[in-house]
Amino acid sequence: MATTYDFKIISNTMVAGLSLVMPLNEDAFSYIEDELQYTTLKDGSAPIATEMVGDFINDAEWCHLSTDYV
Repeated sequence: MATTYDFKIISNTMVAGLSLVMPLNEDAFSYIEDELQYTTLKDGSAPIATEMVGDFINDAEWCHLSTDYV
């Protein structure tokens, strides 16, 4: 059985110190926009400071959302 994730965090972006949080389902997208009030790009991803990735993953887990960090 394959593991499914709610988010994919892309750490290797073209901008140093910036990661992208990609929601992989509607609940994850709603969490980003409604709960966190992050600004999203056209593709639905939200840029965050790489130093904040650990906090994001921890907070998402408290909401029963899982994250794939690449």
